[in-house]
Amino acid sequence: MKKLLLITILLILTISLSAIDILSAEFSTELGWLPAGTLEMYEMGESYDLSNTFYIVLASRVYLLETLYAGGSVDMSVHNVGWGFATEGIDYMFEAGIVLGILEVFYKHNCIHPAPTWLYYRMYMFEPKWEASHDRFGIKISQKIGGKIN
Repeated sequence: MKKLLLITILLILTISLSAIDILSAEFSTELGWLPAGTLEMYEMGESYDLSNTFYIVLASRVYLLETLYAGGSVDMSVHNVGWGFATEGIDYMFEAGIVLGILEVFYKHNCIHPAPTWLYYRMYMFEPKWEASHDRFGIKISQKIGGKIN
């Protein structure tokens, strides 16, 4: 009798917990092409043509109770450097927040770091002397009109 009661309680808990989605995740991959662009190195007086740049963005988010989330992304540009391809910089983003209906309160940290590959350094004699970062605290209001409502 105790086994049957325990199994019934576990079954009810399993069904209940799966119905409220305690933990969920989303993942995305974005591939694309930038037809034109430049990298300006003002203090060095140099400019690099970044035309025909390909990029890839890998991102993920993990939700707790479909309300709290944490995630991030990596955005890497790959440039044509003559007989091959090389990266120039990698943009990292970390985010965390809470979603309450149409309101989202968040923190995001973005940073860009040079990626001095051997090929890029040899082709352009590029010495990475730049980095960038910023933090964001914000509120986002969003709503969907039309289509299927979850």
